[in-house]
Amino acid sequence: MSPVRVRRLLARTLRIALDGGPASAQLIERWAQAETRPDAWYAALTWDGVGAAVGWALSALDLRGVAPPEVDQLAADAYDEARRQSVQQCAELERIGVEFTAAGIPVIALKGSALLVGNVSPSLGVRWMNDVDLLVPEAQLEPAEWVLESLDFQRQAARDASAPEVFRPYHDTFVGPAAQTVELHWRLGPARWGEGWDVEGWFERAQPASVPGMQLPSAMDLFWHFLVHDARNHAWSSGSLRAALDLTLAARARGFSFAEVLQRLESDPRPEPLLEAVADAANLSPILAAEVEPSPMPRYLRLAGWRDAIGRRKWKTQRVSEAIAWGATIERARRHKLWRPALDRAVRVIPEAVPGQGAFATIRRAFVTIRHVGFVGALAISHILSIPASPARRRRRLASPRPPAGA
Repeated sequence: MSPVRVRRLLARTLRIALDGGPASAQLIERWAQAETRPDAWYAALTWDGVGAAVGWALSALDLRGVAPPEVDQLAADAYDEARRQSVQQCAELERIGVEFTAAGIPVIALKGSALLVGNVSPSLGVRWMNDVDLLVPEAQLEPAEWVLESLDFQRQAARDASAPEVFRPYHDTFVGPAAQTVELHWRLGPARWGEGWDVEGWFERAQPASVPGMQLPSAMDLFWHFLVHDARNHAWSSGSLRAALDLTLAARARGFSFAEVLQRLESDPRPEPLLEAVADAANLSPILAAEVEPSPMPRYLRLAGWRDAIGRRKWKTQRVSEAIAWGATIERARRHKLWRPALDRAVRVIPEAVPGQGAFATIRRAFVTIRHVGFVGALAISHILSIPASPARRRRRLASPRPPAGA
């Protein structure tokens, strides 16, 4: 099976499992005939971020005995591990929520944590989560940090008020005694997101969660945050099945209305990537498909070969993240003829990356520049070679005219 066919099979399985229906005879036949290399299954499940979700879907549709043993084992292990993590994170959210309530600090669960305590996912462990994301009012950030420190959490890195604005954080990372990670947000993202980073009105619209002390963002806020976070920040999941699954699950939240999301899209200065992400998710979600035409070729199919190429090799995490981001950027530039933003990003070297002046800082900055240019060039060439361009339309040739008989 080609990388595209593998992703099509995974997406179809997830869609049917989320709908709650039984596996059709055609789907069973597809899984029975699914043959590909083990490392290709690994790349599809791991770098597209749906190992746990596929494990749940195969179990829910009674396809574990039909799927190839290597994908069955890999997905089942990911699902079991994700369920174990979900139980631990629920306990962690409750422990933190109780202490925040006692201190009079409102706290909202974000992203995967919101899906977990909002009873949106069909089962614990459908979505893999590495950490807990929380949002508190910026005015109460310092007391919130004290509460976490009282629970034996330690700040991973101190904030530097003198850092350039482009590097100023919007959350602090805390690590607990059992190596559990909590990201404490006071904004949703960097200022370059525009309206995407603002939390105005979030606490007024928040709803109680199933975990004591925690609140849930409104269905529209949760969907919007997933949408903006993936399209503009999260290189790891950009254009993946994981990103489409996030939006699909968020659209299942009670009170979701895509009309409210459209109002925000109309005022966004760069809505194209956001609309593309929604169209990708509409292939998995009947709720979104009723509002938006599903993309005929979602990004998780267009980038399948690229993800397979990097997913089968042992790369450093930051390099894989950057490679996936560049794959999505170049593909979007090629499809929409928006090469200037991609070129600006390719040649831009942030001077603040090596702060300071003098000969030593200049040498370090030159080294970072050369490394950046070399890596971007290698990624661009690899991407163009690994993802074939769309076939050009050919004009139908007419038959050559024949001279009349007797001529």
